[in-house]
Amino acid sequence: MRLLEVRTIFYTATHVLHVVPTLGFGGMELAMARVIRGLVSVDMRHSIVCLKGDAVIGNLFGEDVPIYCMHSGSNDMSLPWRLWKLIRRTCPAVIHARNWSAWPDVALARLVMLPRSPLIFSFHGMDAAGVMPFRRRLASRVLASLTNHIFTVSQASRRTLVEQIGIPARRIKVIPNGVDTERFAPGPARSAGGRIVIGTVGSLTPVKNQSLLIRSVAQLISSGQDIDLRLAGNGPMKDELISLARELGIEDHVFFAGHVDDVPRFLHQLDIFALPSSSEQHPNALLEAMACGLPCAATRVGSVDEVLARGKYGIVLQSDDVSGMTDALIGLVQDINMRNCLGAAARGRVLERYTVEVMIRKYEDMYRTVSRSGRL
Repeated sequence: MRLLEVRTIFYTATHVLHVVPTLGFGGMELAMARVIRGLVSVDMRHSIVCLKGDAVIGNLFGEDVPIYCMHSGSNDMSLPWRLWKLIRRTCPAVIHARNWSAWPDVALARLVMLPRSPLIFSFHGMDAAGVMPFRRRLASRVLASLTNHIFTVSQASRRTLVEQIGIPARRIKVIPNGVDTERFAPGPARSAGGRIVIGTVGSLTPVKNQSLLIRSVAQLISSGQDIDLRLAGNGPMKDELISLARELGIEDHVFFAGHVDDVPRFLHQLDIFALPSSSEQHPNALLEAMACGLPCAATRVGSVDEVLARGKYGIVLQSDDVSGMTDALIGLVQDINMRNCLGAAARGRVLERYTVEVMIRKYEDMYRTVSRSGRL
């Protein structure tokens, strides 16, 4: 009897197969973990395919979520075949390809299947700033015709798909990322009168553009401001950023925290959060800092204008503008009332529009709706 019950759950549960390029400490991957953990129910189950590398954050999903690492190489012609075999074996009710790097191989594997599980594609951002390459735009138009449901994380990234690829706006839904507002909440009040601490969270990669922030902080220090800068994250730019701080003579004011497990604790050590990125779609780091009640200064990329309501809930500046970042930060450094007001407003903004509960509910509705469309 017990075996029969287990089999009944196995075959009637809505099985969502998530396909991701990698499974590291990226915003997309961590948001996926929040969604899967939030959708724990007897009638919905999940499995994950990681196309490249190992499941670095595999422990975040729980033992009941199978993870298949394909260890694919560049231009791996066998990947669609291997995906086809996996999909055929696992029989998902819905396949969810996350970001462009996961889309072509999944679509190709699914193309030769009958019946076909419904396919969802979600766009979470590009690897670098700028316009999507022509070949990728052309391929995306074909892939869109093979995809049942398309969504992205912000109105800004929705416009990217419409303007650069030509996907009709009516086909693209928006599900913003959500923040756990109990975990990311204001910490103990920092004592007034001490050194002001500015910080950011993100991989040390060119697109995150921490060099802009280091240059800005150097200008602030040279003007007599007593501040420190703390950078959380690892990446290939670390040595270059250390050299830049040394070259500007502020190495004693710049601290590299490396990978941080307890992000709320790191944020509680800050007075001001800065996002200097040259490209984002819907930055989790910014939302988490806002949820912690930090005043924020961020470059106008992706959905930043949307999240901060064009400056109502934080300071927005042009991308790659050192002077603009310096001007934004000096106002916050010198005015504690401004910091307190913007921090409280930022927290309220997240509670109103960007909670994890709202995000999970929208994902659940989407998966149930798409799965009901049936196999093609």
